[in-house]
Amino acid sequence: MEILYAILIILAAFIVITLIRAAFYVPKKKGYEPLPKENVDTERVAKHLSGAIQIPTVSYPDHDLVDWSQFEKFHKYLEDSYPLIHKTLTREKISKASLLYHWKGKNPALDPIALLAHQDVVPISEGTLDNWTYPPFSGENDGEFIWGRGAMDMKNHLICVMEAVETL
Repeated sequence: MEILYAILIILAAFIVITLIRAAFYVPKKKGYEPLPKENVDTERVAKHLSGAIQIPTVSYPDHDLVDWSQFEKFHKYLEDSYPLIHKTLTREKISKASLLYHWKGKNPALDPIALLAHQDVVPISEGTLDNWTYPPFSGENDGEFIWGRGAMDMKNHLICVMEAVETL
C-alpha cells in the first residue's frame, strides 16, 4: 500500500510541475526574413476580374435553364486573357463547361497539387435587383472594389489562380 501512495505522490508531483511549467511557458520568438515583393500587376488583375464578372455564367439546378453559350464565351475570355497558360498547359473540357488544366512539371517524383475554382455563379434572387449597388454583371470598378456576381465567390479566386499561373 505504501508503494501505491508513493507512486500517486510522484504522479501528482509530476502533474503539478508540468502544469506550472505550462503556465509559465513562453515560446522563443523566431526571426523571419521579409518576403520578397510580389510581382502582381494589379491593374491587369482588376481588368480581368471585371471582364470575367461581365460574362453571366449562371448555373441552375435544372441544367435546361443554363445558357451554356455564356460558358463558351467565358472559356474564350480565359484563352484571350491568359495566352501563356493556353500555350503551355494542356486544357481538357469536362462535361458541358468544366475545365481541367494540367501543368506538367519538370520533376515527376514530386507530388502534384490542385488549384481549384469554379466559373459559375448563382442566379440573382427575384426581387433583389434593386438591392445591388451596381448591376450584378457590370464588373464595375469604382477604384476600390470590383462589383458584381462572382466578385467574392468564386470568379475572384479563379482569376487570381489564372493570374498566378500566367505570371509564373
